[in-house]
Amino acid sequence: MNTLTKENKQILDDKTDVKESKTQVGVYSPNVDVYESETSLFFRVEMPGVDETSVEISIEKDQLHLEGKFHIPTIDRGQVRLAEYKEGNYSRRFTIGKAVDTEKAVAKMKNGILELTLPKIEPKKTKIEIQNS
Repeated sequence: MNTLTKENKQILDDKTDVKESKTQVGVYSPNVDVYESETSLFFRVEMPGVDETSVEISIEKDQLHLEGKFHIPTIDRGQVRLAEYKEGNYSRRFTIGKAVDTEKAVAKMKNGILELTLPKIEPKKTKIEIQNS
């Protein structure tokens, strides 16, 4: 899996408040597309071979952490001549500069693609009246 290229990272840094944190060594870094609309942040995460029951999505303060485990079932078909599939963990971590409503977050997984929608919370606008002295 790829990490963000320098060019893509610059685009992400310049265009949105979403920033990627460093990934862990020895962990696959899945490809991610990040979209931002007026009302939400949307993440599309490539996690081939990951069962949706092993996917963990957590948000703590402004940190979004996406994790999944990839397990290859053992099969006995004879002597292995070539084995390129590797088991492991997928992990990506982002700092989200926008307040999101975690209660209304929606995550769907289909064909190894995780789609996560995080609705933004509009900052409260409070008008403070000046009192006459």
